[in-house]
Parts: sequence; C-alpha cells; structure tokens
Amino acid sequence: MFPGGVTLGALAGLARNRSLIWRFVRRDLAARYRGSIGGGAWSVIQPLILLALFNFVFAEILKVRLGPEVGTSSFPLFLFCGILPWQALAESLSRSTTTLLENATLIKKNLFPVEVLPVTLAASGVVAQMIGTLILVAALWVGGHGLSPVALMLPVLLALQFMLMVGLGWILASLNVFVRDIGQVLGAVLTLWVFLTPIFYPPSAYPPRFAFLVAINPLAILVEGYRDIFLRGAAPPATAFLTLALFAGSALAAGHWIFGRLRPGFADVV
Repeated sequence: MFPGGVTLGALAGLARNRSLIWRFVRRDLAARYRGSIGGGAWSVIQPLILLALFNFVFAEILKVRLGPEVGTSSFPLFLFCGILPWQALAESLSRSTTTLLENATLIKKNLFPVEVLPVTLAASGVVAQMIGTLILVAALWVGGHGLSPVALMLPVLLALQFMLMVGLGWILASLNVFVRDIGQVLGAVLTLWVFLTPIFYPPSAYPPRFAFLVAINPLAILVEGYRDIFLRGAAPPATAFLTLALFAGSALAAGHWIFGRLRPGFADVV
C-alpha cells in the first residue's frame, strides 16, 4: 500500500498548480464546443440524449423494474444518478490516455509541470458533470423529491471522485507514452466496467454469489453514494464511504508515484 505521505504530496502538488490547472480547464471547456452551432448547450443536450436512450432500452425494452430500496419509482432519475459520474470518469480516462502525446511540445519543456494535463481533464469532466447535476436537481424538484440536508455531502463525493479520476488518469497517461496499446485495452475495460456497475439496474439484481463485485467496485460505491444523497435522502453507509476514500487515496498515490517514476523518459519517447 502506498504511504499516506505520497497521497498528501500529490494533493500538495495539485494545490501549488491550482491556478495553472484552472486556466487549462477554462481553455478545455472553451475549446470543447468551439465552432459548433449548439455551443455550450451540448453540455446539457448530450447527457439528456444518453438518458433518453438508456431509459428507452432498459426501462421500455428490457423492462428493468425498481424495488422500494432504490428510493424512487422513476427509472430516469435512478439512471441519471449513475450516468453522471460514469460519463465524467469514462471521458476523463479516455482523454487522459492520449493527452501527453497530444501535448508533446509541452512535455519537452523541462519547467512545465506536465502532471497537470491529466488533472485538467479530470477537473473539466467534474465541471461538466456539475452542469448535469443541476439538471438532475431540477428534475428531482419537478418530480416532487426535493433535497434533504445530506445533499451537502455532494462536494465530498465529488472530491473523492476527482481524486480517483486524477490517479487513474496519471497512470494511463504515463503508461500510454511507452505502451501505445493502453487506449485499446481501456476501451474494453470501460465497456466491462459500465455493465458490471449497477448503473442500468439496481444492486439487488446481482446474483448473491457475485454481490462482492459491487462492494469492491469504486464506481458502484460512488454511484450508490449519489443515489443515497439524491434519491434516498440518506448519508452513504460509513463502510462504503471509507472504502471509496481508500480507493480514491490509493489511486491518487499510485498515480502520483508511477507518473513521477516514468516522467524522466517522456521527452525521449513522445
């Protein structure tokens, strides 16, 4: 296990470069829809299109039904709580894989902190997710759900999600510099991950002998955390919360360590 000092060192590095990270985030968000007719509206339209598609497939065609333990009878609300963190994480990791290769000129500048590049993509994904979260809150209000005080835990969940995304992004970005097959492998892993996570179905649908897969899946814990605070109006279980914190901290520490070890060879390969 990586020592806590490595995690604290990674967080300290993020704090030192926060101004640079924020500038890159603003640039990334501005460039994301530059030249498109819809502009920033696509950040709202895209999650709504996904929501409508998945709702049609899983609720109307496959007839997935929700039990009372879910906290809502509305499949779109149930689904939206899972899609939001998943989309942010998947997009961030996919883009992080190639970000060092796409910014080769910056890699060759010795004084540039190249570790901020995957961080920027994670932060950009969280910002885009927050736009979708506003839509979710509005939908909850229209549906008569409202919000309980435990919704104040949202920043904590987002912080743990951000740590997980940054740590995994660092690992993928650094490894892909030397092994260009990482992108293809990641595509298969993300496909498996999304269907092994109870996003389109409740956790109770898991066969009992495989239920442990939910308990050790950080994305499943994260998704259920969002459903706890938005749909059930309850704080996530302490065990699940601590498990997620352990995953996030370990990913951040591992990513920081691996990135630091491989960084000296980046300029010679890109």
